[in-house]
Amino acid sequence: MKSKNLLQIVSFMLILGLGFSNALAGSVVTYLGKTTWTAKITQASDSKNIGGTFTVVGGITKVGDEFYAFQGYVTSDSDGPFVMSGSGFLMGTTLLFTLSESQEHTDNSWRDSGVMRVSMDQSTLNGTFYDIGLDYNTDTKMFDQRFSAGTLTRTGGYISLTSSTAATDLLLQD
Repeated sequence: MKSKNLLQIVSFMLILGLGFSNALAGSVVTYLGKTTWTAKITQASDSKNIGGTFTVVGGITKVGDEFYAFQGYVTSDSDGPFVMSGSGFLMGTTLLFTLSESQEHTDNSWRDSGVMRVSMDQSTLNGTFYDIGLDYNTDTKMFDQRFSAGTLTRTGGYISLTSSTAATDLLLQD
């Protein structure tokens, strides 16, 4: 009798485990990769920034269906890192992101924050951005607003936005 109960418990746990793993496989978050872009400023509230360039390093994760996440940064030899993260979705062939951003300057008391809208073509990962920022000087207690817009040109490897869990699903069903 004990062995029959044990067999039933083990069978139940196995069935429960397989069902749970199939549910997880259908909702797997997939890191798609890391690449770089050269950003060129074409419009700015401070005209001296127009024509300036910087390198964005970032990774894209497929969250599920048409939804994606982005984590990235911009570094400078003479200043603190500019950190960016957010989410977006694929609409047709355009990947749209809204990113939060922040930077703590190392050479002064300014603390920057902002929101960036990014639009990228799915086939090239090239695109455009605009950025609206509100910065604060911890010494003078003054705020400063800024705007910039420009282009993004992918300079690193291509990241395919498609991912499939079909192979994982098949393995879990056997």
